Amino acid sequence: MPDLPRGEILTPAQISNGFRNGTLFRKSAFRLEQLAEYDSPEDRAALRLWLAGEPQGEAARAYWDRVITDARHRGATMSRVHALPAAPLNDYLRFELDFYRGSATAGEDIRLLPHDQAAGADLGPCDYWLFDDDRVVIQYYGHRGAWLHGELVTDPVFAAACRLRRDTAMSRAIPLNDYLTRSAA
Repeated sequence: MPDLPRGEILTPAQISNGFRNGTLFRKSAFRLEQLAEYDSPEDRAALRLWLAGEPQGEAARAYWDRVITDARHRGATMSRVHALPAAPLNDYLRFELDFYRGSATAGEDIRLLPHDQAAGADLGPCDYWLFDDDRVVIQYYGHRGAWLHGELVTDPVFAAACRLRRDTAMSRAIPLNDYLTRSAA
């Protein structure tokens, strides 16, 4: 990964607590995802259940729905774009798309950017959260998408680049329900 600005290291607990108590953002939260797989013990367990046809992570679903609902009640927006690899989608991505349905129902604007529509777009070298257009949490991952840590960066030039990448991704991406309808056809 190219050199990125350095910032304050955030632990998973700090990020989860920030979402839970509403201190990470006031107006908006945007997530850019570019990996084909994210790995954690919770994801692995939920994926196994999903592949077996069983309900997935009720606790994760309830937690994320609450984050989205609380944000909406504060008047804030949440959105994300997942840049997809060339088809076919792997099991993890199909699992994640299924999870996204609940997030969209709760009020998160979720869009998917197929590989061919991402061609030529500068999405940058990393996954990130952009909070209130001025704070970026760069996501660092290891092998198979195992989350290592996040770094909170407040550099205004880097935040401006992330806003531009967000706008590019959002304008090229397909809303989740449209993507799912096309994929089913």
